[in-house]
Formats: sequence, structure tokens, C-alpha cells
Amino acid sequence: MGHPVTTNPLIIMLINMSIVFVVLMGLSAMIRLIHLADPTKSK
Repeated sequence: MGHPVTTNPLIIMLINMSIVFVVLMGLSAMIRLIHLADPTKSK
């Protein structure tokens, strides 16, 4: 077993925040694509 590199809480927090940011960007892009593909669903 090698030394665990991600024992630093700051590194873990940065990785989690970056993953959440990427997921949010992907969700917003999918919502924009759905609205562009089907504009009749809007109120």
C-alpha cells in the first residue's frame, strides 16, 4: 500500500467542489438543450 495522497481535507474539499461544479454545469447544459429542442414545453 502506498501513501494515501488525499488525506488532506483541503484537497478532498477541492475535489468534491470541482465534481459538484462539473455536474451542475452538465445539468444546466442538458436543461438548455432540452429547452432548445422542445420550446413548446415552456409556459
